[in-house]
Amino acid sequence: MTAGSTPTPGTATQAVPEPAPQEWCLARTYRSRLVEPGDLVVRYLGGQKTPGIVEIGRVTHAVEPPAGDEKPVVHYAAVTLRAPVARQVLKDDPVLAGCELIRLGRAANPLHLTPEETLALATHVTPEDLDRAGWPQG
Repeated sequence: MTAGSTPTPGTATQAVPEPAPQEWCLARTYRSRLVEPGDLVVRYLGGQKTPGIVEIGRVTHAVEPPAGDEKPVVHYAAVTLRAPVARQVLKDDPVLAGCELIRLGRAANPLHLTPEETLALATHVTPEDLDRAGWPQG
């Protein structure tokens, strides 16, 4: 999961019919090395009027190792959710209330969702968006 406060151009304003290629900088932690092609991706935007999950998708390439002072970069393809999943929905869900995003708040990217948390999140996303993103449907 990546979290940020700056929308990608077009994010949260219009649904993208097919997963669009994107990239995001990650923190220089051991976790960046754990991200692999095919992993599921969740894009969370905080600092908005209604913070929440705005995109889902999959990692498309291995994480680019940092050069010099730069941060690792993850490449992924994601779709903008037709109905974002608000932070309050995550907090109210008994499984998601314990996820790193809620527990740790401003932790560095990437954050982790357990398989159970991923399945719980999928119940808050439309089947059409899950299908467009190539996500499993519970």
